[in-house]
Amino acid sequence: MSIEKMFFVNVAGPIKALDYFVIKNVLPYDVQLVNAISILDSVKGLYPFSIKNPYDNVIKKLGKLCENLDIKLEQIDIDDKQINCALDVEPVVEDLSNELSELMKQKEDISNKIKINKRIRKQIIPIKNVDIEINKLFEFEFMKFRFGKMPKDSFKKLNDYVEDLEVIVFKVFEEDDHVFLLYFMPKIVQESIDSLFASLYFERIRISGEVKGHPKEVIKSIDDTLAKLSDEEKEIDKKIDNFYKENYHKITDIYNIINQLDQVFDVRRHVVHSKDAFYLTGWVPQSQLDDFMGKIKEDDDITCIVEEDEAVKKTKPPTKLRNNKFFKPFESLVKMYGTPSYNELDPTPFVAITYLLMFGMMFGDMGQGLVIALLGYYVYKKKGNALGKIGIYAGIASAIFGLFYGSIFGNEELLREIFGFIPMINPMENKQLVLIIAVGFGVLLLIMAMVLNIWNAVKKKKMGQLLFDRNGITGLIFYLALIYLILSKVLISDYKIAAWQILLLIVVPLILIFLSHPLGNLIEKKKHILPEDKGGYFIEAIFELIETLLAILSNTISFIRVGAFALNHVGFFLAFHMMADMVGGTGSIFVMIFGNILIICLEGLIVGIQGLRLEYYELFSRFFSGEGISFNPFKIKDKQAT
Repeated sequence: MSIEKMFFVNVAGPIKALDYFVIKNVLPYDVQLVNAISILDSVKGLYPFSIKNPYDNVIKKLGKLCENLDIKLEQIDIDDKQINCALDVEPVVEDLSNELSELMKQKEDISNKIKINKRIRKQIIPIKNVDIEINKLFEFEFMKFRFGKMPKDSFKKLNDYVEDLEVIVFKVFEEDDHVFLLYFMPKIVQESIDSLFASLYFERIRISGEVKGHPKEVIKSIDDTLAKLSDEEKEIDKKIDNFYKENYHKITDIYNIINQLDQVFDVRRHVVHSKDAFYLTGWVPQSQLDDFMGKIKEDDDITCIVEEDEAVKKTKPPTKLRNNKFFKPFESLVKMYGTPSYNELDPTPFVAITYLLMFGMMFGDMGQGLVIALLGYYVYKKKGNALGKIGIYAGIASAIFGLFYGSIFGNEELLREIFGFIPMINPMENKQLVLIIAVGFGVLLLIMAMVLNIWNAVKKKKMGQLLFDRNGITGLIFYLALIYLILSKVLISDYKIAAWQILLLIVVPLILIFLSHPLGNLIEKKKHILPEDKGGYFIEAIFELIETLLAILSNTISFIRVGAFALNHVGFFLAFHMMADMVGGTGSIFVMIFGNILIICLEGLIVGIQGLRLEYYELFSRFFSGEGISFNPFKIKDKQAT
């Protein structure tokens, strides 16, 4: 449950051995490559690689070849011989690609012919009983015809217009609410006649000029052609299927090798070289360092120098979080805010525990909690994402708090009868106590957040932040003193606050917080203790001090929402209970079912968001910078799948 320590490796070896080194020594381990030119920029005689990737053409052809194949990339061992002969497979890939392309082109041509014939057949079906050769309709020099359909109501109105117009209408047949018809007109009046029919919602159906002969003959001819094309399509599918069976493993092997070598070659973007040697740099986690170095020592031509993280000045170590299975899903919540810096505390366990406690307190119901846990389990099994697992934990936390609230699906009697030996609290009957506990819980979390900030300051060796920051030792003393004085006055009515208490516990810490920046610069022995614009600095410091006082009050009071949502949860149920009593009978059951569904969906979402808000704004802002770089080791990816 921490951030894994990183070591910086500097590797040198013969240029010709670069690809083989990456395959044998980088791919099996988690190595985040760093651009070597940024590390070795002061070393003369080193240059970035400018060679074009020789696998580009092959991988493009393989991509087209694999477009219709379900290829799964596998990590396979590649030896020197395969590396040296990899480009020799290009003619093989070219032949396979051409063969498959030809088969796919034939299949596409047949599919297009089938589509065309089906479209023509669909056009002719409505006029299959018309005893006329269709092609002759296109041969009129002075006449035009149209075929289509219009609503039956429009067709009735049509009879009132056509008597006085130069148009002849033939009704073909009726279907549902439409009439299919042909109309003929002189070419000279086609524009006005077409406009009239369009106003009557006539929808034209175009007939292909390729149709020759009577409709019934054409339909029979098309059916014969479609049957023939269908047989040809099946034959092509059979050839493609045989091609898959004969060449699938060959293509898969070639793709796995070339895809791997293509990406391995791209490692040169991070590597520099001299005339004969390459230089590679990167970060390796402590857990893999021994194995990584052991593998390198097997090759006498490779040299590797390992540096401690603190010794590397030109690049920041990446952050690799290391948490157990329980805390692992909550890393996603942390990374939504930012990646922890390498030299600060991993807040994942803190987030996991506090978030679940807040969710349970705000949404305490055994029945609904178990439903949320089941929904989370379903999402986790279906998608495999962290959100599902968080849902499982949040649901269980809700169920546990629901047991102590005595609530199961809004019923507050059943659990008290079954588990009477367990001490239970009814939030609605103990409003003041619930709100006090919520604020007290918030105070405890804020104190813990300050302690975490002090811990981070120690790790970062920032003495100014440690001693004088508003979330450092001075800020913690001020906050504890403020809580102590307020509680003393509330609990002991005649308690008198002494002047020395105000001076020592309130005034002095506020002065130190006000002067935190110059005091920090002084203790860290920086050259300039105060900035050049001293007036501007002190004005800014005054506003920061006011913000500190307001933040302490607002952050503390914000946690009252934990108790408020617990009361709100019970209030929702009371409302639905009242509605159920008003409906009565079977209807009351449906009202309660609907109420539970609404509360799970709506309030569950709101409570989840509010928990995150408290984490991010009230707690994270006190100790977490989130300015780290995520650990991203070099791995081979399936470009085709991507």
